[in-house]
Amino acid sequence: MMKKAKDNTKSKSVQSENTSKIKEITPKRSKRGRHILLYLAIIGFTFYAVITIINQSVQIADKRAKLNDLKQQINVVEIQTGYLQKIQGYKGDDLKAYMEKIAKEELGYISEGERIFINVAGE
Repeated sequence: MMKKAKDNTKSKSVQSENTSKIKEITPKRSKRGRHILLYLAIIGFTFYAVITIINQSVQIADKRAKLNDLKQQINVVEIQTGYLQKIQGYKGDDLKAYMEKIAKEELGYISEGERIFINVAGE
């Protein structure tokens, strides 16, 4: 009987070791799940950051293109303003010569005694 009692104690310790092993395995699985969730969160954040950076670089390129267009428009307006200020300064004979030039070239007027010849051949 003594032997059986000893065997029973041995079997109980083996069972307690087995149950402790099972208890140790369960938290490891949940830790793996936590690690997987952490990795997924990191990957998701990385994708979000990359997409945001790409989107912002596209917006920056669009804004730069608009800025260049506006700079060109400003240059055109500055040239036109300079031309108009130059014209505004004309007086006397200069003003008369300018008005004749505009009337002939843009409006198609002619002076007294002038003839206009039109090349029909287009050459």
